[in-house]
Amino acid sequence: MTVDRVEFTVDAADELDEQVEYINQRNPDAARRVRRDVMGAVAGLADEAPRLDGHPVTLQSGDRCFRWFVHPVVVFYEREPGVLRVLRVLHHARDPITR
Repeated sequence: MTVDRVEFTVDAADELDEQVEYINQRNPDAARRVRRDVMGAVAGLADEAPRLDGHPVTLQSGDRCFRWFVHPVVVFYEREPGVLRVLRVLHHARDPITR
């Protein structure tokens, strides 16, 4: 079984930290769950058996990627051979970055 290496862009890592910190101020247990759930979902997407992918989307920049919902955030990512790159981690209620 081959597993893609997972990379977070600086934006994605910062956004995840910001979301978790915001939730942590109100509910530390929920904040831990959000981080755990996002990291678990990303690990599951990186696993090859079974190979899962989210919905394909086009970003406002014109780039294509996939999105995966992990309440309360949306994970945007792309695949390259051997790499799953997390591009953004945004709260689902934010202005959309897709067209």
